[in-house]
Amino acid sequence: MWEQLARTSAGTLIAYKLATGGLKRGSLQRDGAAAAFVVGLLSFSCSIRCGVTLLFFYKSGSMLTRVGADVKRKVEEGYAAEGQRGAAQVLACSAVGVAAAVLRRALVGPDAPLDFSDLASAGNRLTLAYVSFFACCAGDTWASELGVLSASPPRIITQPWRTAPAGTNGGVSVLGTLASAAGGACIGACHAACLLPPSGREALGLVWAGLVGGVGGSLLDSLLGATVQATYYDEASRMVVGRPTPKARRVAGLPLLSNEMVNFVSTAAAAVAAASAPRLLLGWLA
Repeated sequence: MWEQLARTSAGTLIAYKLATGGLKRGSLQRDGAAAAFVVGLLSFSCSIRCGVTLLFFYKSGSMLTRVGADVKRKVEEGYAAEGQRGAAQVLACSAVGVAAAVLRRALVGPDAPLDFSDLASAGNRLTLAYVSFFACCAGDTWASELGVLSASPPRIITQPWRTAPAGTNGGVSVLGTLASAAGGACIGACHAACLLPPSGREALGLVWAGLVGGVGGSLLDSLLGATVQATYYDEASRMVVGRPTPKARRVAGLPLLSNEMVNFVSTAAAAVAAASAPRLLLGWLA
């Protein structure tokens, strides 16, 4: 009981600091700050490592947003070094993962290592869902923030022979793909590092699950971006813009889903896929 109270109290303080700090820096809108507070509080209330994993995703994404700011201002309309995320953006990149953490706490109990004697256990499935969800989030974020800096133009994932302007939804590059792998693997490593005593086998399993979730989820996000999310390119400003204008032409996708919807679908799919295939992800370590 005292451990739960201490963790929840610490989570409340950390979530409050994150939300108010993001609001002051302009990286969060008011509704985004409220959503971030709830998400942070729930994560730390479930377990320390869920909270730390969420914190790592948030901080790493914020840091990478500032990398290459001068280049990003030239290719992305409305680029802001601190992002300015609303509640929809915050929840699209957290809701399903936090739900998995809450379910694990409610149905399985306190945080525990992966059970390699019963790969299909509920605890394993929900842990993999959580890690794969945030691996997909990090993979997509890292790929977007670093891929746009690639020296070579991205190629449309559904038409690899065709290049597109930097920042185009559905565009992929070698740098972006490597970044998605690194982001996903780092989420797995972070989640593994927060469990004491450490386990080499658990670390390998979570890093692998994170890598698969990061790359697979990012590629799914790109596939959706190339097909059901429209990208417009303004010839006058030479920038990717988020809406059609008299001088902007559609270079990829159909205007069916918003960016938040694409993020929600791809990250949720990564979580469900991981929860459905624990033997495929961890069988080589059993």
